[in-house]
Amino acid sequence: MKRKGLLKNVLGLGLILFLGIYFTACEKDKEPAPTVDLFITVNGFSIDIAAEAENTTSWHWDYGDGTVSDSVGSHTKTYATGGDYTITCTVTGAGGETTKTETVTIATIQEMLTGGSGAANGKTWLLSRTAGPYDGVGFVKEELVPDYFFAVNDMLDVLGLSEEYDNEYTFKFDGSYSLDNINGKVLAGWVHAEAEYDPNEIITKTAYGIWQIALSNPISATWSLHENTDLTIESVYDANDDQEGGVPETVTFKNVNYITFTNAGFIGMKDYTSTVIVREIAPERMTFTMFFHSYKGDPGNDGDLYLRPSFIMTLSFDKK
Repeated sequence: MKRKGLLKNVLGLGLILFLGIYFTACEKDKEPAPTVDLFITVNGFSIDIAAEAENTTSWHWDYGDGTVSDSVGSHTKTYATGGDYTITCTVTGAGGETTKTETVTIATIQEMLTGGSGAANGKTWLLSRTAGPYDGVGFVKEELVPDYFFAVNDMLDVLGLSEEYDNEYTFKFDGSYSLDNINGKVLAGWVHAEAEYDPNEIITKTAYGIWQIALSNPISATWSLHENTDLTIESVYDANDDQEGGVPETVTFKNVNYITFTNAGFIGMKDYTSTVIVREIAPERMTFTMFFHSYKGDPGNDGDLYLRPSFIMTLSFDKK
């Protein structure tokens, strides 16, 4: 009986040793769990995501706005509207699955434009010395913006302006709006097609067919924002490129953000539609697309065609 018990103990000890060796070997063979770290920078409606991961074979992103992707590692995401968004990144590897979340706050267009409801004095923008994006759908040349508005040292003293004028435009959260002025005068760009304008108020000309003119400060100017809306422009073009026989055309820009100025408000250029499309906007910089008249029709014979825009121009502004 004693020998039987001894045998039983030996077999039990052997089984324990075997199982221990087996599970130890399994632990050694097990793959490490994947890891991921996220570093997110907000730039306007875009976020730059820097992602670092190890032991990862696949990625899945949920951006918190109803969109997902399988982008691998670092990339950029653009939101359509402002708000708080929770970003969830799930990485998968041979060792399992790991999830990391981060929450970002995207300011609205109105907040970026005005500094938000808490900015009592609004937010001031300056016409940029750096040209905005040019994608071939416009008239502007890269050198137009820096060269055009900053030749202000040639202003005529008789207009009561001086070279300290620096094209400031201030937007307030409540829709009010103001322009930098000297002695009640503000500057605006104007195209050569408006040749009947008082030549005594022309300050400088350029080779691009644009004037600088002095206008009375529009102290009651206002603005309103329209988001994710279709914008229809009644335009005109010259089918024969000979500045005669204008052809009317209706152009619709789908699902855009645009600003409409009222009470003589404008920004940079005195555009004909009083409307600018917000091409890009971030807390430090914004880019607008504007609509201008270039068809040299006869106001006596062409009626409203003479007043319709014919081309677009893109101008950029930097936060003061």
